[in-house]
Amino acid sequence: MPTARTRLARRIIPLVLVVAAIVLVTFSMRAQAQGGSVQSQASDQTVAIQEVAQRATQPVRDLIGWFGDIRTARLERDHLAQENAVLRSELATAQVNQQDGEELRGLLGYVRSPLFPQTKNYQPRAARVVARSPSLISSTVVVDAGDAVGVKVGDPVLAGVAQSANTGGAALIGRVEQTTPETATIALLSNANVAVGATVSGRRGADGILQPSAADPSVLVLGFVRGSSVVAPGDRVVTSGFLDPSGRLGSAYPRGLPIGVVSEARQSDANTYKSVLVVPWVDLDSFANVVILTGNGSGQ
Repeated sequence: MPTARTRLARRIIPLVLVVAAIVLVTFSMRAQAQGGSVQSQASDQTVAIQEVAQRATQPVRDLIGWFGDIRTARLERDHLAQENAVLRSELATAQVNQQDGEELRGLLGYVRSPLFPQTKNYQPRAARVVARSPSLISSTVVVDAGDAVGVKVGDPVLAGVAQSANTGGAALIGRVEQTTPETATIALLSNANVAVGATVSGRRGADGILQPSAADPSVLVLGFVRGSSVVAPGDRVVTSGFLDPSGRLGSAYPRGLPIGVVSEARQSDANTYKSVLVVPWVDLDSFANVVILTGNGSGQ
């Protein structure tokens, strides 16, 4: 039989175990609480350190971002510069094409119009300017049509003008001066060696010789116009197409080719002739296409 001591031990041991369990649970809960506090403090310290580090490195990060923005801006600038270059090139091409179109339409309209000089069996030969003389005094252009296609020295040459000029679509710019099988050199109206028999349209007796001004080759002067002739600004000037009755001397230009308009008429009291200033229909520095009137056979 169990003794009284054994029975007492059986009663005390479970109680001790329960107390020990309670103590262990309490200790564990306090340890967790203390651990959470430490972790919280550590977390607070970490956040503080991060804020300090962020403030300390902010200027560096701003500087890096600034350099990045500059690089991006430069790339965008270079890209825009390339786009602008392409657009400028396309605009220049479009302007040239527009000018060519206007000139060619004018030339085509002239050739098809009643103003085209059919009476002397002239044949139109289209050509394009391939070179220009840099000198006003010896103003010449070279075109890509020569004697292989019937171009001869002395042939009149015209260039297209705007339809608003009401010239039939073209006006005189000069005459063929030299030829090769493939090219022709054209002496322009501004060339000191060029003289054209011309008249003021609708003004009786207002005939003369058209040459560039000695003071300014870009200005044309119709000289030897009779002083009694009435000439007014805006009057049209055309080729006179004079012909010697003996048939030994004839103009290289058929009658009626448009040249320009009168800008001013000058005459001194002591002079029996007028000097008529003429503005040519065609800008002699800018045309790119011409039509050569071939087949007249004069060679003058």
